[in-house]
Amino acid sequence: MPSINGVGSSAMDYASEVYSASLAKNAQEQVGKQNLELLAEATKNVTPAASSGSHTTTDNLGQNININV
Repeated sequence: MPSINGVGSSAMDYASEVYSASLAKNAQEQVGKQNLELLAEATKNVTPAASSGSHTTTDNLGQNININV
């Protein structure tokens, strides 16, 4: 931050830290919003079989066991 006439060095240091904290908070809020949007979008793209209750495509997945002796 540029120096301002009549403001001491310690006040400028404090103002600089407050400004940096504000920028960090805004960045963190943006990341949080993006993460929430990503999660909301991920829940929309559910497979039709799982969302409609019709399990015709997944009824027998993992139920066949091949044993050779």
